[in-house]
Amino acid sequence: MYINPIHNTPNFGRALSTKEKEAYKRLISDAKNELKLQDTTAIVFDFNVPSEKGHNTAIGTTWSDSMKNFIRFIKDMTGITSIQLEPQGKISKGNTSPYSGTNYAFGFHIIDLKKLSENEYASLLSQKDISCIDKKYNGDKLTREYKTDYNYVFKTQKPVLYKAYQNFKEQVKENTPKVQKLSKEFEQFKHENQYWLEKDTLFEALSQYYGTGNFKQWQNTDKNLFSNNVNDTQRQSRINEIKSQYPESIEFESFIQFIADKQQKESRKELNELDLKLYGDCLIGFSKSEIWSNPDCFQENLYYGGPDPGFIETNGIQPWGLNALDYTKLGECSDDGDLSKLGPVGKLLYQKYSTFFKRYDGIRLDAAWQFITPFIYKAVNGKYEEVKLPEINFTIFNILKTAAKNTLKDKFNEKNPDNIMLELVGISADKSRELTINKFPHLYTTAYAEYDERPCKFFQKGYKNGKFYTGVGCHDNDSLVNMSKYEKSTRHMQDIINDYQINSSIFDYTTSEYTKINSEDKKNERYRTAKFAEIFTSAKQFFTLPDMFGMSERINISGKAYPDNWSVRIPSDYEKFYFSQLSKGYGLNTPKVMASALKMLHSKNKKLIEKCTEAGEIFRQNGPLTEQEANTAERNNKLQYTFKY
Repeated sequence: MYINPIHNTPNFGRALSTKEKEAYKRLISDAKNELKLQDTTAIVFDFNVPSEKGHNTAIGTTWSDSMKNFIRFIKDMTGITSIQLEPQGKISKGNTSPYSGTNYAFGFHIIDLKKLSENEYASLLSQKDISCIDKKYNGDKLTREYKTDYNYVFKTQKPVLYKAYQNFKEQVKENTPKVQKLSKEFEQFKHENQYWLEKDTLFEALSQYYGTGNFKQWQNTDKNLFSNNVNDTQRQSRINEIKSQYPESIEFESFIQFIADKQQKESRKELNELDLKLYGDCLIGFSKSEIWSNPDCFQENLYYGGPDPGFIETNGIQPWGLNALDYTKLGECSDDGDLSKLGPVGKLLYQKYSTFFKRYDGIRLDAAWQFITPFIYKAVNGKYEEVKLPEINFTIFNILKTAAKNTLKDKFNEKNPDNIMLELVGISADKSRELTINKFPHLYTTAYAEYDERPCKFFQKGYKNGKFYTGVGCHDNDSLVNMSKYEKSTRHMQDIINDYQINSSIFDYTTSEYTKINSEDKKNERYRTAKFAEIFTSAKQFFTLPDMFGMSERINISGKAYPDNWSVRIPSDYEKFYFSQLSKGYGLNTPKVMASALKMLHSKNKKLIEKCTEAGEIFRQNGPLTEQEANTAERNNKLQYTFKY
C-alpha cells in the first residue's frame, strides 16, 4: 500500500489550547443551530481506528479503551452526534471484506486484548501477553500505523485469545473469586444467544473437522443437517455427537463470542454516555454458516448483485457472490406488524433485524433497494445472467419496522422512524426511493453529482429536510483528496456555484500558508472545502474518517478484490496528524466548512460567520501540534493568536 507523502511531510498544525477549545465547542454548537443541523455522523470501520501506543496489534477496534478518547476528539472537532459502525462480523484470511461477514457472530479480530488484563475480565491475560504482540511485529512499523496487517492479525490474535480461554477455564476450576462474576455472565450469554450461537459453533467445529468452511464439500449428513428433509430426532442426535467430539472447540468459540459481545455492550454504553447514537450496518447478505443453518431460506445458485454497464466481462453485472434469499418463502407482514403469517425467510429476517436492534440504537440497511426490486443473477460455468423477480413492495420494511418497535420499545418512533437508514445507491433503486421517501432517511453521496445527488436537488425531488443524509463519499468511493484532482471536479464546483449562487472565493483562506501554494493546489483545496460545505447545507450529513483526516487512501474499490481494500488506518498520533493535515489544506476543517455553508445558505449572522472563518484560519496555519503544546505556548505567551468566543 502506497503511503501518501502528505503523511510524512514535516509540518506543524495549529491545535487549540484547552481554553480555546472550550470557546471553539461553543462556536460549533452555535453554528450547528444556525445551520439547523439534526445529525452529523462519522462512518467508522474498526480497522480505521488507531491503536493505543504500545498496544498496536496491527488492527484497530471500536471496543478498545482508547476508542473513547479518539471519538471524543472527533466529536470536539466536528460536532458529530452519531456514529455509523460498519459491519463487525467474522471475516476470513482470504476475504477481509466486512460486507461478506457474519450477521450474528462478531469477528475475533476486533476484540480488544488489552481489556482482558483488567479485573473486569478476571485478568485473563498479563500486560506482557499483550505488549508482546506489538513488540514482536517484524513488518514496517510506519506502514502499520496507516494500514491494517491482516496476516499478522490472523497469526497472533486467536492464539492469545486461546490463552485467555485456558486461564478462564483454570480459574473456573479453582473457583477463584475474581472469575465468578465473569463465569456467570458467560453462562447467561450462552443461554440468551443459543438461537444463533449453537449453530455458529457447530459450523466452526465441522469446518475444523473437514478442513474447509465450504459446507458443500462436507458429507451429506452434515451438509444438510438443518434441511427440512432431516427429522428433528436425527438432527439432534448428530448435533449431540458433534458436541461430544468437539467440546473444546465449541466452548472456545462460544467464549470468543461472549468476550466480543461483552466488549460491544461496554463500548456502546461509553459512546452513549458521550451523547452519541450508535448505528450498526446491517448486511444485505448472509455468511456461509448462516446459509448452512438456514438452507431452505436460500435459492440454489442465485446471488445478489448490481446492474453496472461498466462490468463488461460479467455481462453488465456486479457479481457480489452473496446467496439470494428465496422470496417465495417470505410470507406476509402488514403495516400493523402482524407476524403470524411470516414464512421461514420472513422469520429469519425478523430475527436478524431484532438482533441488530439489541446491539445498536439504529441500523443502516445495506443495499436496501434489494428488498423491493431485487437484482438477482445466476452464475453457471463462468457466465452471468440476470434473473427477473417480481417486486416485493413494502413487506420487508414492515418486518424491519416491527423488529425495531418490539426491540427498541419507546426509543423507536413509528411515525418518525429515524432509527433506520436506507442505502439506496444503485441503478435499480428508483422504486425503493418512491416507496420509502420521507418515511425512512435515505443516504446519498455527492461523489455522484453527475446523477444530481446534491443536497439542494433533493428538495426538488420531494424530500423533506432531515429525511436524507449526504456525504462527500462512502466506503466505495475514492477519497475526497483524489476526487479533487478529477477532471469532473471542475463541473462539480460549477454546480455548487450555480446551485447556491455564490462566488468560489468564499472557500479561500487568507493565511500565508494558503497564499503560497500554486493555483492548481488552490483549486483542489477549494473543491475539497466546497464539497464538505455542501453536505452541511442539509440537516443530516456523514463523513468517513479517512476523509476527515485528509487521507488519499480509499477504503475500498467496489466489486474488485484488491489487497489494499479494507485496510486504511488512522495513526496512533491522530491529534498531531489531524492538525498537521489541516495546516496543509487537507481534511475536514469544520469551522471553515461551516462558515462556507452559512454563506451558501445566505445566513445574515455575520458575527457567527466571522468567528467560524477566524477559527478555520487558525487551523490552516502553523503552530502548536497538540492541545498540550498549545497550553504550554499559551502560558508562555507564544501563541501567534488566541481564539476567543
